[in-house]
Amino acid sequence: MSEVPPTPSAPARRPRPLGRDFSLLWGASGSANLADGLVRVALPLVAVELTRSPALVAGVSVTTTLAWLVTGLPAGALGDRLDRRTIALCAAVLRTVLLGAVGVLLLTDHLTLAVLFAAAFLLGVGEAFFDTSTPAMVPGVVPREELSRAHGRRHAVSLAGNELVGPAAGGTLFALSKAAPLLVSTACHALSALLLWRVRVGPRRPPGPAGERTALFTGIRQGLVLLVRSRRIAVVALWGGVANFAGSLTFAVLALYLVAPGPVGLDTWGFGLLTASLGVGGLVGASLTGRLAARVGELRLLTLSCAFMAVDSVVLVLTTQVWAISAGLMAGSASAAVFGVMAITALQRATPDSHLSRVSAGNQLVMTGGTALGGVAAGALGELTGDLRFGFAAAAVLLLLSTLMRAAMPAPEEPPEGGATGTGG
Repeated sequence: MSEVPPTPSAPARRPRPLGRDFSLLWGASGSANLADGLVRVALPLVAVELTRSPALVAGVSVTTTLAWLVTGLPAGALGDRLDRRTIALCAAVLRTVLLGAVGVLLLTDHLTLAVLFAAAFLLGVGEAFFDTSTPAMVPGVVPREELSRAHGRRHAVSLAGNELVGPAAGGTLFALSKAAPLLVSTACHALSALLLWRVRVGPRRPPGPAGERTALFTGIRQGLVLLVRSRRIAVVALWGGVANFAGSLTFAVLALYLVAPGPVGLDTWGFGLLTASLGVGGLVGASLTGRLAARVGELRLLTLSCAFMAVDSVVLVLTTQVWAISAGLMAGSASAAVFGVMAITALQRATPDSHLSRVSAGNQLVMTGGTALGGVAAGALGELTGDLRFGFAAAAVLLLLSTLMRAAMPAPEEPPEGGATGTGG
């Protein structure tokens, strides 16, 4: 599909304000993602206080991911049946109570490994409901033409909390007090709940003819059917899964390559500083997405960002110079952030309001599956060849080839039932 370039003589469109309700939703997402970044560091550290078993320590993080995989699709189906703001608010309250309880138990030396595993699973459940409901609220609080700018801001604050501020603050707070990162996360989720409580979302469209409701599993099936049968939605979801697979070919084994005795020879402190480039690059990319989309077009930007995601893998193949690797990681991460924002924007433009949460959940499962399979492939390829650069090269080639998926993208159409027009939520 070819895009018509903007007429040179036409005046540039001035961005419309995103409004009070988006600001509240943006703040709620930012606060929740900061809490997630703190918890991502804190939970494994807490687990180490309770056991020295590597399998059990790793199992805490795996349990949270497993909870998302188990409950993601039902969460999406419920998000299309019920009020999304209420679901996100309940998820924020659940995580507030859970983290507060775990923090108090840790302070009083009553925390057990079984309780920690149960809390990790329930936190994953809360994350699934929050993460499938809040993105689907965006079309209900911003003008349709500002979707890419709104998602860019959401993605930027997510990266800042999850990748930069949260992990750094989590380690520092844990050094001061083992319960401190959990208690600060409690306050962050409480603030998220308060902000969500004040958000006003546009009226929802009925889920079917005459407001007809379907059984939960029928609703899940309908969402998956739309994900598969709508060519535009299917291409976007598959494109994201392939991109995540390629990215995982590089990042699943990056520590082995960068940290001594790997070829780059960094110590763990240097590795931490270098990987901070990912957060910086992602923050910059997400912040610029709205302006770039207005300048070059959304589909063209999706394609270009996919191609530029290969930069970090190419640099890793060609050199072990730290400055070059850092620049490559920043460029690749910025491109990945742009790709992520444009993918969710394209997905929401093609999805009817009545299916937004279900399609979002199905898309997330495809991307998570791509990441997991890419990690397995990276390990197998490294074992087979004895040289991690083969995986990096494969990632670069796969990303460049996947830009050909643009040719499979049909022309954009208005989604049925009015779709993501800024009136649903």
